[in-house]
Amino acid sequence: MKRILIGGLLIVIVVLVVFRQRLFLRDPIAKVERNGLQQTEYRVYLNYFNDILVEDLAQDRRYLVQSKDGVPMVPGIPGHLGCIRGLACLTEENYAPTDPLGGKGYVPSVEMTNAYVTFVDGDGASMRVSLR
Repeated sequence: MKRILIGGLLIVIVVLVVFRQRLFLRDPIAKVERNGLQQTEYRVYLNYFNDILVEDLAQDRRYLVQSKDGVPMVPGIPGHLGCIRGLACLTEENYAPTDPLGGKGYVPSVEMTNAYVTFVDGDGASMRVSLR
């Protein structure tokens, strides 16, 4: 029995290390502000590199904000996600393909630090996600 538990733990650790950029885990202490007002109908998921996945429960939408080589990418709606509701999500690639949030003239104004992420959503609203 002890060997099975140790083997299972090793498999979980290997999966977490291999998929650390694809695996987004729920961050229950993250706070979301939209146009300066704190929101409660959002869930925030975070990966090892502080990329975020924001889930809007009211409108059943998800926003993915990633950085590549330290440079923020344009926020978007992920094409395909495998999720365990309220716990974790897994993207299909390290840099998940997304559809941009806005159309022509969309300026995302993305800023990513270890403490917060700010961006403009497709409706033109300023979003701020405080991670710690």
